[in-house]
Formats: sequence, structure tokens, C-alpha cells
Amino acid sequence: MCAMDTTDELARRIRERGLPEAVVSLALHGGAAIHPALDLHADDVDLSGDDPTSAVLRATGADDMLPLWMTGTTTTVFSRGDGTFELWNAEDESGAWERWSDFGGVVRSLLTDLWESEVDEAQRREVAELLVPKEQVHAVLEPEER
Repeated sequence: MCAMDTTDELARRIRERGLPEAVVSLALHGGAAIHPALDLHADDVDLSGDDPTSAVLRATGADDMLPLWMTGTTTTVFSRGDGTFELWNAEDESGAWERWSDFGGVVRSLLTDLWESEVDEAQRREVAELLVPKEQVHAVLEPEER
């Protein structure tokens, strides 16, 4: 299991994965810390032991899962050691609900959530620019087909 005793440890491990500094802020302080449009769409990671993220980590036993942000009361986005990303729900331990081969896929999914919530294009673009390199912004702004 991914054991993190402190927020410093979580921040260190996110940085080691080469993810943007904005992801550290998401994990530690929630979406509103980096952009108001993320206030209801990305919550900070709770690792108190009685939380959904810790429940997923215990159920999987995987030591390469690194929580990045919560997406509601029971779901967490994780980075895997092999460079992939997953969305897990603590109430369904049968497997990941979604998988992405790269961080751009995760960001596209998050931006699709914002699009479905009718967040305006300018705010979605601002969020994209915080999370992915400039050359990926256009691609992640295209909403997923769901």
C-alpha cells in the first residue's frame, strides 16, 4: 500500500512523477486552490485512514498508487507507477472505473466534467494551461464522448 504519513510526502511523490506543481496544490488544497472553476470538481486528498482514498489503497494493496485528487465523496484519481492513471471508487473495489494512458487523458476527463457543468470555455482553457503543456491544451479541451 502507498503509505504517506505527511502532506510533504505526498507532495514529494507527486513531484517525483514529473506532474505539474498545480497537481501538488490540487492534492493538498483542492481544486479551488488553483482555479475557482475546480471548486466542486477536484477536492484535496484525504489520507486520514477512514477516508475513501485510504480504503482503495487498502483494498488494492498496490504500492505504486499515488492519489492526486478526489472527485467527489467516494472517488479518487490515482497515478500508477507505470505512468498510467486511474479513477477508483471506494464503494466498488472490483477495479478502476476509468484508465488513461497519460496525464492528458485525465485532464481531458476533468475538463469534460467542467464542460458538462457549463463552465465557460475561457475558464476551461485557464485550467488546461495550468495542468498540461501548451501544445496539449487544444487536445484536452475537446470534450470526451460519454
